[in-house]
Amino acid sequence: MITTLPFIASETSARRQWLAFHVSTLMVWSAISLIVIETFSGALRYYLDLAHLAPLMYVPKVLCAVMFTYELMRVKVSRTFWMCMLALVASSVLAMLHGAALNNVGFSLFMYSPLLFGMACGVHLEHRKRLLAWVIGLCLLASILGVLLDRYSVVPWKGYSYTLGDTELSGNTAWTSGDTDRLAGFARQSTMAAMLMATLALYLSAYTRSWFKLAVLFAATLAAIYMTTNKSTAAALFFTLLLLPILRMPWVCRAMFILVVGIGLALPLVSLGVDFDPHKTTGASVLASFYDRLVNTWPSTVSMLTEQGLDWTLFGAGFGMVGSSVALFPVLGAPLPSVCDNTAVYLWAAFGLAGIVLYLAVLPLAAGLLAKRASPTAVAYLTITFCTVLVSWTTDVLELSVCNLFLGLAVSHVLLRKAMPTHPSLADQRAVDRDHYREPFKAL
Repeated sequence: MITTLPFIASETSARRQWLAFHVSTLMVWSAISLIVIETFSGALRYYLDLAHLAPLMYVPKVLCAVMFTYELMRVKVSRTFWMCMLALVASSVLAMLHGAALNNVGFSLFMYSPLLFGMACGVHLEHRKRLLAWVIGLCLLASILGVLLDRYSVVPWKGYSYTLGDTELSGNTAWTSGDTDRLAGFARQSTMAAMLMATLALYLSAYTRSWFKLAVLFAATLAAIYMTTNKSTAAALFFTLLLLPILRMPWVCRAMFILVVGIGLALPLVSLGVDFDPHKTTGASVLASFYDRLVNTWPSTVSMLTEQGLDWTLFGAGFGMVGSSVALFPVLGAPLPSVCDNTAVYLWAAFGLAGIVLYLAVLPLAAGLLAKRASPTAVAYLTITFCTVLVSWTTDVLELSVCNLFLGLAVSHVLLRKAMPTHPSLADQRAVDRDHYREPFKAL
């Protein structure tokens, strides 16, 4: 019986290796499925509804939640992480005390599952960068072609809406700015399409060594974003491109991050202290929507929250009381709008002063990515984070799944674990190492 023990131990080890390999593969395909679904979200919703298969739209986020839970059970995480999870539970309880239901909290967890997945499972994607880069390249190409198709033809999913419970939701938003149609391509809305293209292009640019190919990549992306008429994302991508030549000057990059984070916090304060002309919020002016936020959106959101008392100002409304969860599951007497149009205001409304701390956490994240800037992956996440912070001035970027995913991956890259999943064979391990150390988008 003693002689069989080595065989049993070997068989157990092989099973663990097999499980680790296949779980890692499933995690990578969970991320890929999320990116693909978000790329084609507007068109897919339309066609899946026709086939009565609409619940398939939610599979990637469910997979992200399942993989996040599984990873928590198999790896050791820091006490700080568990303290953050405890604070999230406390904020959820606070939201329910303010009138939110379990539906609000559950939907918010579902919506932020890509962020949690990226933070906990991003280490697995480090070994599949080549596959991920090819999928991202194809999705970027599809997004650009979708915008062109939306502009020069009539697509059947444009303006499509559907009903979930008693709430009517937009599968694809038909939106005009003045006389200009805000194109979304295959996505649900123009903001999502623009931010998706900017994020995917920045990821690919980190692995592209040819200046000509970089020029073609960004020219095509900027042109497509311009056609969506999403001015904030176009400007954010343009200024992010100016960051690329100075990545070798870490102090300048740190100063740039401090500046953009500071402006993101200062804009709502400026809207409270300065009287802007309300007539500038209307018309075809390029800054009309920006003035609308300065005059209406940000001051009204701040006043709604402060009128509820000091506890709301310090601790926020709670997790689940701000954003899409309130739009989908309305809370009776909820004082806050579903859209804040500024991520700093969004986080403050949800978590109070702790939300401001979360917004400022971008600075140590950027510092960690700058420390690893020799890695193309770190450069990709650094530029994506910079662009996301710029867009966050006028957008609730945490409502965008792809932004959540890549922010989580950036955090994971900074806190990259030394121990990686064991693979079942030497050949597989060599293939993993080859993908890890070579440039994943070498074909560019």
